[in-house]
Amino acid sequence: MKTKLSVYVLSLLIFISSSTATDIAATQSISSLPKPLVTEAFSLTEDMEVGLEIEARSPGASWGREGAEAAALLVSVDGLSNQDLLLWAGDELFQYRVMLGHLTKGKHIVSVALNLPRSAPGAQIAEVKSLRPLPLAPTRRSDGEDEDQLALTHSPVLYARANTIDHFTDIPLLMYYEILHSGAKDLTVRYTVVFTNEDGGTQTLALMARWGRGTDIEWVYEFQLRGGKIVEETYQGVSHESKAFTGSRTGGRHPLLAVASDNNNFSDLACSAVRFAPLPIRADLATATRESVMDRYPQTYRVMTEELQREHRISSTPTGINIIADPRDYIYIEASSEQTGAALGFDVKVAGQPEVFASDFGDARLRIDRSGNFRTAVRLPHGVSPAAVETITARCHASSQPVSDRGCRHLKLLRVLTLDQSFVPRALPLQTQSEASLAPGETKVFRLSQN
Repeated sequence: MKTKLSVYVLSLLIFISSSTATDIAATQSISSLPKPLVTEAFSLTEDMEVGLEIEARSPGASWGREGAEAAALLVSVDGLSNQDLLLWAGDELFQYRVMLGHLTKGKHIVSVALNLPRSAPGAQIAEVKSLRPLPLAPTRRSDGEDEDQLALTHSPVLYARANTIDHFTDIPLLMYYEILHSGAKDLTVRYTVVFTNEDGGTQTLALMARWGRGTDIEWVYEFQLRGGKIVEETYQGVSHESKAFTGSRTGGRHPLLAVASDNNNFSDLACSAVRFAPLPIRADLATATRESVMDRYPQTYRVMTEELQREHRISSTPTGINIIADPRDYIYIEASSEQTGAALGFDVKVAGQPEVFASDFGDARLRIDRSGNFRTAVRLPHGVSPAAVETITARCHASSQPVSDRGCRHLKLLRVLTLDQSFVPRALPLQTQSEASLAPGETKVFRLSQN
């Protein structure tokens, strides 16, 4: 099991000046880089943002096996190190997408090498099937930059948390961005990262009950645009504090941030020996949860589970706040509601089972008291078919929030999911339903179409 460290690890990071942060990626020249596994030359007709798709595998590796978690790759561009990549999908051939940054017009060479010192002892081999440069966003266009170009041009680059390096824990799996409009010409671009887990902060049982996953999903950085100009930049600092970004940039306009706490909050004043630059995808979460982004990449559920297994957080007979069952033994409920001085719990009734299975285990701390779209998970007995689910009941409870007008308003069930044996999310059919508003003590019963 991974040794637990303090919640905040800023002291373990190297605090640096802005100029130093910008230069760190370029300190490894071609003369000191390991021999490339694959090299690809390409040409650009103009200055633009460029991504890279790396189809690769780490034979014999598995994120769930201690000492053989993953091989590490070092990505370089034109003879300078650009970023690191852990082959977290293990033995499976997978298409990893990363952001190389702003490159100038003309010819460039990208290469990928095996980084043995950063690879697990039992994962010292990497196979790279292909490299595919992805020209993305020109620096300037006569009609201006569109929203996606803006988002790609400013996507953050993340230094790994110092106490995760060589420990294969809490790594970024995905980055996505949202574009939020306010007014005719104002917009906000917000970036969020899905980490494999979090070493500090919310316990595993609470993650499943309140969020419906064992990963850690944290917003990283956002900027506000007004009249075509950036007027504000903020990031999520330690203790979830929103702070003004004043740090360095790399590869054009990409902000440099470091994961700076055991619950994966950030700093713009630190760096480490490893950095990641995932190519972000766009997400529209107006009627969906943050967790729904994971559904597009089922491997994230498998790697989440493998890390939890390696850390001894999964058991067929879970006991304790940091122990859960196999995530494939859960039913996942997505709903939306406006909570005022109230919190929700959910019960699942299964045919042939006298017991009702609760998301909160009767513990008020495990209920959902936030408004908007959310996901929870309810553990079912191992081997129970999703087709056996008869009803899902939402319970509204008074919370400790000191308000007079309490309730769970505009409650609506959005989706019900399970994970198959390959960790692919499968939606269960729901009956047509209307919104409900519940006072504390009231319930709402939902039925699946198959029943």
